[in-house]
Amino acid sequence: MAITSRPGASDTVGVRFVHSSDWQLGMVRHFLGPEAQARYGQARIDAIERIGALAGEVAAAFVVVAGDVFDANQVDRHVVLRTCEALRAVPCPVLLLPGNHDSLEPGTVWTSSTLTTHLPSHVDVLSDSEPRRPTPGVEVVGFPWRTRRALTDPLAAVADLDPPADGLIRVVVGHGQVDSLAPDVDEPALIRLAPVERAIHEGRLHYLALGDRHSTTEVGTTGRIWYSGTPEPTRPEEERPGEVLVVELAGGERQACTVTPTRVGTWRLLSHVVEVDGDDDLDQLAGWLDDQPDKTRTVVRLGVRGTLSVAGLTRLETLLDAYEEVFAAVQRWGRHWDVGVFPDDAALDELPVTGPARAALEELRIATGAGDAEAANALALLHRLAGGAA
Repeated sequence: MAITSRPGASDTVGVRFVHSSDWQLGMVRHFLGPEAQARYGQARIDAIERIGALAGEVAAAFVVVAGDVFDANQVDRHVVLRTCEALRAVPCPVLLLPGNHDSLEPGTVWTSSTLTTHLPSHVDVLSDSEPRRPTPGVEVVGFPWRTRRALTDPLAAVADLDPPADGLIRVVVGHGQVDSLAPDVDEPALIRLAPVERAIHEGRLHYLALGDRHSTTEVGTTGRIWYSGTPEPTRPEEERPGEVLVVELAGGERQACTVTPTRVGTWRLLSHVVEVDGDDDLDQLAGWLDDQPDKTRTVVRLGVRGTLSVAGLTRLETLLDAYEEVFAAVQRWGRHWDVGVFPDDAALDELPVTGPARAALEELRIATGAGDAEAANALALLHRLAGGAA
Protein backbone atom coordinates (compact mmCIF):
# COMPACT_ATOMS: atom_id res chain seq x y z
CA MET A 1 0.00 0.00 0.00
CA ALA A 2 1.30 3.44 -0.94
CA ILE A 3 0.66 6.05 1.74
CA THR A 4 0.20 9.63 0.54
CA SER A 5 2.14 12.24 2.54
CA ARG A 6 0.31 14.89 4.52
CA PRO A 7 -0.84 18.14 2.86
CA GLY A 8 1.87 20.72 2.52
CA ALA A 9 4.68 18.18 2.12
CA SER A 10 6.25 17.21 -1.17
CA ASP A 11 4.44 14.76 -3.40
CA THR A 12 6.50 11.88 -1.95
CA VAL A 13 4.48 8.88 -0.88
CA GLY A 14 5.12 6.51 1.97
CA VAL A 15 4.93 2.76 1.86
CA ARG A 16 4.04 -0.19 4.05
CA PHE A 17 5.60 -3.60 3.38
CA VAL A 18 6.45 -6.89 5.07
CA HIS A 19 10.06 -7.92 5.72
CA SER A 20 10.86 -11.60 6.22
CA SER A 21 13.88 -13.84 5.75
CA ASP A 22 15.42 -17.26 6.35
CA TRP A 23 12.46 -19.38 5.34
CA GLN A 24 15.00 -22.20 4.68
CA LEU A 25 12.37 -24.32 3.00
CA GLY A 26 13.31 -27.99 2.86
CA MET A 27 15.21 -27.81 6.17
CA VAL A 28 15.74 -31.14 7.94
CA ARG A 29 16.03 -31.24 11.73
CA HIS A 30 17.73 -34.48 12.73
CA PHE A 31 16.25 -34.44 16.21
CA LEU A 32 12.79 -34.95 14.70
CA GLY A 33 11.35 -38.31 13.75
CA PRO A 34 9.93 -38.82 10.22
CA GLU A 35 6.36 -37.88 11.11
CA ALA A 36 7.34 -34.76 13.07
CA GLN A 37 9.83 -33.76 10.37
CA ALA A 38 7.08 -33.88 7.75
CA ARG A 39 4.89 -31.60 9.88
CA TYR A 40 7.78 -29.25 10.58
CA GLY A 41 8.67 -29.00 6.90
CA GLN A 42 5.08 -28.24 5.97
CA ALA A 43 4.83 -25.63 8.74
CA ARG A 44 7.68 -23.67 7.13
CA ILE A 45 5.76 -23.63 3.84
CA ASP A 46 2.50 -22.81 5.60
CA ALA A 47 4.25 -19.77 7.08
CA ILE A 48 4.26 -18.28 3.57
CA GLU A 49 0.48 -18.32 3.55
CA ARG A 50 0.37 -16.72 7.00
CA ILE A 51 2.75 -14.00 5.79
CA GLY A 52 0.51 -13.48 2.78
CA ALA A 53 -2.54 -13.20 5.03
CA LEU A 54 -0.72 -10.63 7.17
CA ALA A 55 0.26 -8.66 4.06
CA GLY A 56 -3.40 -8.55 3.11
CA GLU A 57 -4.51 -7.49 6.60
CA VAL A 58 -2.08 -4.55 6.76
CA ALA A 59 -2.49 -3.63 3.08
CA ALA A 60 1.22 -4.15 2.41
CA ALA A 61 2.48 -2.99 -0.97
CA PHE A 62 4.96 -5.87 -1.22
CA VAL A 63 6.91 -8.51 0.71
CA VAL A 64 10.71 -8.81 0.76
CA VAL A 65 12.47 -12.01 1.81
CA ALA A 66 16.08 -11.24 2.72
CA GLY A 67 17.87 -14.42 1.74
CA ASP A 68 17.89 -18.17 2.42
CA VAL A 69 14.46 -18.77 0.96
CA PHE A 70 15.51 -22.40 0.52
CA ASP A 71 17.71 -24.35 2.90
CA ALA A 72 19.92 -25.55 0.05
CA ASN A 73 20.16 -25.46 -3.71
CA GLN A 74 19.38 -29.16 -3.81
CA VAL A 75 15.88 -29.38 -2.37
CA ASP A 76 13.20 -31.91 -3.19
CA ARG A 77 10.95 -31.08 -6.12
CA HIS A 78 7.85 -31.21 -3.95
CA VAL A 79 9.30 -28.46 -1.70
CA VAL A 80 9.73 -26.16 -4.71
CA LEU A 81 6.25 -26.89 -6.03
CA ARG A 82 4.57 -26.38 -2.65
CA THR A 83 6.52 -23.14 -2.22
CA CYS A 84 5.30 -21.83 -5.56
CA GLU A 85 1.74 -22.76 -4.68
CA ALA A 86 1.97 -20.99 -1.30
CA LEU A 87 3.44 -17.89 -2.96
CA ARG A 88 0.50 -17.83 -5.34
CA ALA A 89 -1.76 -16.91 -2.42
CA VAL A 90 0.25 -13.83 -1.38
CA PRO A 91 -1.86 -10.85 -2.51
CA CYS A 92 1.00 -8.48 -3.43
CA PRO A 93 4.41 -8.56 -5.15
CA VAL A 94 7.04 -10.72 -3.45
CA LEU A 95 10.78 -10.15 -3.88
CA LEU A 96 13.07 -13.07 -3.01
CA LEU A 97 16.80 -12.63 -2.37
CA PRO A 98 19.25 -15.54 -2.80
CA GLY A 99 21.32 -15.96 0.37
CA ASN A 100 24.25 -18.15 1.31
CA HIS A 101 22.12 -21.30 1.57
CA ASP A 102 20.61 -20.83 -1.90
CA SER A 103 23.28 -18.74 -3.58
CA LEU A 104 23.48 -18.08 -7.32
CA GLU A 105 26.18 -20.63 -8.05
CA PRO A 106 26.03 -23.35 -10.72
CA GLY A 107 23.12 -25.68 -10.08
CA THR A 108 21.20 -23.10 -8.07
CA VAL A 109 17.56 -23.79 -7.32
CA TRP A 110 16.73 -20.39 -8.81
CA THR A 111 17.43 -21.57 -12.37
CA SER A 112 15.82 -25.00 -12.02
CA SER A 113 13.03 -25.66 -14.49
CA THR A 114 10.73 -26.66 -11.63
CA LEU A 115 11.00 -23.21 -10.09
CA THR A 116 11.08 -21.10 -13.24
CA THR A 117 8.07 -22.90 -14.70
CA HIS A 118 5.86 -22.63 -11.62
CA LEU A 119 6.95 -19.38 -9.93
CA PRO A 120 3.95 -17.00 -9.91
CA SER A 121 4.26 -13.89 -12.06
CA HIS A 122 4.04 -11.50 -9.08
CA VAL A 123 7.16 -13.06 -7.52
CA ASP A 124 10.53 -11.58 -8.51
CA VAL A 125 13.92 -13.13 -7.72
CA LEU A 126 16.52 -10.47 -6.86
CA SER A 127 19.23 -12.18 -8.88
CA ASP A 128 21.02 -8.88 -9.53
CA SER A 129 21.15 -5.40 -8.04
CA GLU A 130 19.01 -3.68 -10.64
CA PRO A 131 16.32 -1.63 -8.88
CA ARG A 132 12.80 -3.08 -8.84
CA ARG A 133 9.67 -0.96 -8.61
CA PRO A 134 7.09 -3.13 -6.82
CA THR A 135 4.86 -0.09 -6.18
CA PRO A 136 4.93 3.55 -7.36
CA GLY A 137 7.40 5.74 -5.51
CA VAL A 138 9.50 2.85 -4.15
CA GLU A 139 12.54 1.03 -5.46
CA VAL A 140 13.99 -2.16 -4.00
CA VAL A 141 17.67 -2.97 -4.52
CA GLY A 142 18.90 -6.45 -3.63
CA PHE A 143 22.41 -7.76 -3.14
CA PRO A 144 22.25 -11.51 -3.79
CA TRP A 145 24.89 -14.03 -2.78
CA ARG A 146 26.69 -15.58 -5.75
CA THR A 147 28.60 -18.16 -3.76
CA ARG A 148 27.90 -19.97 -0.52
CA ARG A 149 31.04 -18.60 1.12
CA ALA A 150 31.59 -14.90 0.49
CA LEU A 151 35.06 -13.42 0.86
CA THR A 152 34.04 -9.77 1.04
CA ASP A 153 31.35 -7.60 2.59
CA PRO A 154 28.16 -8.56 0.68
CA LEU A 155 26.85 -4.99 1.05
CA ALA A 156 30.04 -3.11 0.27
CA ALA A 157 28.41 -1.58 -2.83
CA VAL A 158 25.86 0.25 -0.67
CA ALA A 159 28.54 2.86 0.00
CA ASP A 160 28.63 3.63 -3.74
CA LEU A 161 24.88 4.02 -4.25
CA ASP A 162 23.81 7.33 -5.71
CA PRO A 163 20.97 9.10 -3.93
CA PRO A 164 17.57 7.95 -5.22
CA ALA A 165 15.59 10.19 -7.51
CA ASP A 166 13.77 13.01 -5.77
CA GLY A 167 10.79 11.69 -3.84
CA LEU A 168 11.74 8.02 -4.27
CA ILE A 169 11.94 5.67 -1.27
CA ARG A 170 14.73 3.10 -1.51
CA VAL A 171 14.69 -0.24 0.33
CA VAL A 172 17.89 -2.32 0.25
CA VAL A 173 17.73 -6.07 0.82
CA GLY A 174 20.82 -7.91 2.05
CA HIS A 175 21.96 -11.06 3.80
CA GLY A 176 24.83 -11.75 6.17
CA GLN A 177 26.29 -11.07 9.59
CA VAL A 178 26.77 -7.49 10.76
CA ASP A 179 30.15 -6.67 12.29
CA SER A 180 28.60 -5.17 15.43
CA LEU A 181 27.08 -8.57 16.29
CA ALA A 182 29.97 -10.77 15.19
CA PRO A 183 32.33 -12.57 17.58
CA ASP A 184 35.19 -12.16 15.08
CA VAL A 185 35.25 -8.61 13.71
CA ASP A 186 38.09 -9.51 11.34
CA GLU A 187 35.94 -11.91 9.35
CA PRO A 188 36.12 -10.55 5.75
CA ALA A 189 32.53 -11.42 4.82
CA LEU A 190 30.94 -9.30 7.55
CA ILE A 191 28.56 -6.48 6.69
CA ARG A 192 30.25 -3.28 7.84
CA LEU A 193 27.67 -1.25 9.72
CA ALA A 194 29.30 2.19 9.62
CA PRO A 195 29.10 2.72 5.80
CA VAL A 196 25.48 1.55 5.78
CA GLU A 197 24.47 3.93 8.57
CA ARG A 198 26.31 6.75 6.80
CA ALA A 199 24.36 5.98 3.61
CA ILE A 200 21.11 6.12 5.59
CA HIS A 201 22.00 9.47 7.15
CA GLU A 202 22.85 10.79 3.68
CA GLY A 203 19.49 9.64 2.32
CA ARG A 204 20.89 7.09 -0.11
CA LEU A 205 18.62 4.41 1.34
CA HIS A 206 15.71 4.49 3.75
CA TYR A 207 15.58 0.94 5.11
CA LEU A 208 17.90 -2.09 5.10
CA ALA A 209 16.09 -5.44 5.27
CA LEU A 210 18.53 -8.07 6.52
CA GLY A 211 18.50 -11.84 6.70
CA ASP A 212 20.84 -14.49 8.16
CA ARG A 213 20.24 -13.92 11.89
CA HIS A 214 17.27 -16.05 12.96
CA SER A 215 16.21 -13.81 15.85
CA THR A 216 14.34 -10.57 15.24
CA THR A 217 16.96 -7.89 15.89
CA GLU A 218 17.31 -4.16 15.42
CA VAL A 219 20.82 -3.13 14.40
CA GLY A 220 22.60 0.14 14.97
CA THR A 221 21.06 3.46 15.96
CA THR A 222 19.06 4.57 12.92
CA GLY A 223 15.97 2.43 13.55
CA ARG A 224 16.13 1.46 9.85
CA ILE A 225 18.31 -1.66 9.91
CA TRP A 226 16.61 -4.87 11.02
CA TYR A 227 16.91 -8.62 10.89
CA SER A 228 13.41 -10.05 10.61
CA GLY A 229 14.40 -13.46 11.95
CA THR A 230 13.06 -16.77 10.71
CA PRO A 231 9.27 -17.29 10.57
CA GLU A 232 9.59 -20.71 12.24
CA PRO A 233 12.31 -21.52 14.80
CA THR A 234 15.28 -23.69 13.91
CA ARG A 235 17.25 -23.92 17.19
CA PRO A 236 16.47 -23.43 20.89
CA GLU A 237 19.18 -20.73 21.13
CA GLU A 238 17.19 -18.32 18.97
CA GLU A 239 15.83 -15.52 21.13
CA ARG A 240 13.01 -14.17 18.97
CA PRO A 241 12.20 -16.49 16.09
CA GLY A 242 8.76 -16.86 14.56
CA GLU A 243 8.25 -13.21 13.61
CA VAL A 244 8.10 -10.99 10.54
CA LEU A 245 8.31 -7.21 10.39
CA VAL A 246 5.66 -4.81 9.16
CA VAL A 247 7.63 -1.77 8.01
CA GLU A 248 6.12 1.64 7.34
CA LEU A 249 8.22 4.36 5.74
CA ALA A 250 6.60 7.77 5.68
CA GLY A 251 7.22 10.09 2.76
CA GLY A 252 7.37 13.85 2.66
CA GLU A 253 9.20 15.91 5.25
CA ARG A 254 8.88 13.44 8.14
CA GLN A 255 10.65 10.46 6.55
CA ALA A 256 9.68 8.44 9.62
CA CYS A 257 10.25 4.68 9.92
CA THR A 258 8.02 2.42 12.00
CA VAL A 259 8.81 -1.29 12.41
CA THR A 260 6.30 -3.63 14.02
CA PRO A 261 7.37 -7.23 14.79
CA THR A 262 4.44 -9.60 14.24
CA ARG A 263 4.30 -13.27 15.18
CA VAL A 264 3.55 -15.82 12.48
CA GLY A 265 5.35 -18.90 13.86
CA THR A 266 3.55 -21.97 15.20
CA TRP A 267 6.45 -24.12 16.48
CA ARG A 268 8.46 -23.73 19.70
CA LEU A 269 11.97 -25.04 20.44
CA LEU A 270 12.58 -24.86 24.18
CA SER A 271 15.48 -25.50 26.54
CA HIS A 272 14.75 -26.62 30.10
CA VAL A 273 17.16 -27.73 32.84
CA VAL A 274 15.97 -29.31 36.12
CA GLU A 275 17.66 -30.41 39.32
CA VAL A 276 16.38 -33.74 40.65
CA ASP A 277 16.68 -35.33 44.06
CA GLY A 278 13.67 -37.59 44.35
CA ASP A 279 10.02 -38.04 43.44
CA ASP A 280 8.97 -34.47 44.23
CA ASP A 281 11.34 -33.12 41.60
CA LEU A 282 10.14 -35.69 39.08
CA ASP A 283 6.56 -34.63 39.86
CA GLN A 284 7.50 -31.04 39.06
CA LEU A 285 9.15 -32.08 35.80
CA ALA A 286 6.06 -34.06 34.81
CA GLY A 287 3.89 -31.07 35.68
CA TRP A 288 6.03 -28.71 33.56
CA LEU A 289 5.84 -31.06 30.59
CA ASP A 290 2.09 -31.49 31.09
CA ASP A 291 1.57 -27.72 31.10
CA GLN A 292 3.22 -27.12 27.72
CA PRO A 293 0.68 -26.16 25.05
CA ASP A 294 0.60 -27.50 21.51
CA LYS A 295 2.98 -30.36 22.25
CA THR A 296 2.93 -31.75 18.70
CA ARG A 297 4.69 -28.55 17.57
CA THR A 298 7.02 -28.23 20.55
CA VAL A 299 10.58 -29.52 20.85
CA VAL A 300 12.10 -29.69 24.34
CA ARG A 301 15.86 -29.85 24.84
CA LEU A 302 15.97 -31.21 28.38
CA GLY A 303 18.79 -31.16 30.88
CA VAL A 304 18.59 -33.17 34.11
CA ARG A 305 21.12 -32.91 36.93
CA GLY A 306 21.14 -34.59 40.30
CA THR A 307 21.01 -38.02 41.93
CA LEU A 308 18.20 -40.55 41.86
CA SER A 309 17.59 -44.02 43.15
CA VAL A 310 17.37 -46.81 40.60
CA ALA A 311 13.60 -46.63 40.94
CA GLY A 312 13.75 -42.87 40.40
CA LEU A 313 15.86 -43.28 37.27
CA THR A 314 13.38 -45.87 36.04
CA ARG A 315 10.58 -43.39 36.58
CA LEU A 316 12.50 -40.67 34.72
CA GLU A 317 13.09 -42.98 31.75
CA THR A 318 9.43 -44.05 31.72
CA LEU A 319 8.35 -40.42 31.90
CA LEU A 320 10.53 -39.41 28.98
CA ASP A 321 9.46 -42.40 26.91
CA ALA A 322 5.84 -41.32 27.27
CA TYR A 323 6.43 -37.65 26.49
CA GLU A 324 8.59 -38.44 23.48
CA GLU A 325 5.44 -39.89 21.93
CA VAL A 326 3.45 -36.69 22.63
CA PHE A 327 5.90 -33.90 21.86
CA ALA A 328 7.44 -33.29 18.46
CA ALA A 329 10.68 -34.27 20.18
CA VAL A 330 12.27 -34.47 23.61
CA GLN A 331 16.06 -34.22 23.35
CA ARG A 332 18.50 -35.07 26.09
CA TRP A 333 20.79 -32.07 26.42
CA GLY A 334 24.18 -33.69 26.71
CA ARG A 335 26.13 -30.95 28.47
CA HIS A 336 23.35 -30.56 31.03
CA TRP A 337 22.62 -34.25 31.53
CA ASP A 338 24.32 -35.47 34.69
CA VAL A 339 22.21 -37.97 36.63
CA GLY A 340 23.94 -39.88 39.36
CA VAL A 341 22.39 -43.06 40.75
CA PHE A 342 22.63 -44.57 44.18
CA PRO A 343 21.66 -48.27 44.38
CA ASP A 344 18.33 -48.71 46.14
CA ASP A 345 19.07 -52.00 47.89
CA ALA A 346 15.53 -52.67 49.04
CA ALA A 347 14.01 -52.09 45.61
CA LEU A 348 16.66 -54.21 43.87
CA ASP A 349 16.44 -57.01 46.41
CA GLU A 350 12.72 -57.32 45.72
CA LEU A 351 13.10 -57.79 41.99
CA PRO A 352 11.96 -61.27 40.86
CA VAL A 353 15.21 -62.21 39.12
CA THR A 354 17.41 -65.20 39.81
CA GLY A 355 20.39 -67.02 38.38
CA PRO A 356 22.46 -65.19 35.75
CA ALA A 357 20.08 -62.21 35.79
CA ARG A 358 20.59 -61.80 39.54
CA ALA A 359 24.36 -62.09 39.09
CA ALA A 360 24.28 -59.39 36.38
CA LEU A 361 22.17 -57.21 38.66
CA GLU A 362 24.72 -57.49 41.47
CA GLU A 363 27.59 -56.63 39.13
CA LEU A 364 25.71 -53.59 37.86
CA ARG A 365 24.88 -52.55 41.42
CA ILE A 366 28.57 -52.58 42.37
CA ALA A 367 29.58 -50.66 39.23
CA THR A 368 26.80 -48.12 39.81
CA GLY A 369 27.96 -47.58 43.36
CA ALA A 370 31.41 -46.84 41.92
CA GLY A 371 29.95 -44.08 39.71
CA ASP A 372 29.67 -45.90 36.38
CA ALA A 373 26.93 -44.01 34.48
CA GLU A 374 26.50 -46.72 31.84
CA ALA A 375 26.08 -49.34 34.55
CA ALA A 376 23.46 -47.12 36.22
CA ASN A 377 21.48 -46.89 33.00
CA ALA A 378 21.75 -50.64 32.48
CA LEU A 379 20.63 -51.23 36.07
CA ALA A 380 17.61 -48.96 35.54
CA LEU A 381 16.75 -50.83 32.34
CA LEU A 382 16.99 -54.16 34.12
CA HIS A 383 14.81 -52.71 36.87
CA ARG A 384 12.18 -51.74 34.32
CA LEU A 385 12.30 -55.02 32.41
CA ALA A 386 11.94 -56.96 35.64
CA GLY A 387 8.81 -55.00 36.54
CA GLY A 388 10.29 -52.75 39.20
CA ALA A 389 8.06 -49.92 40.34
CA ALA A 390 8.86 -46.53 38.91
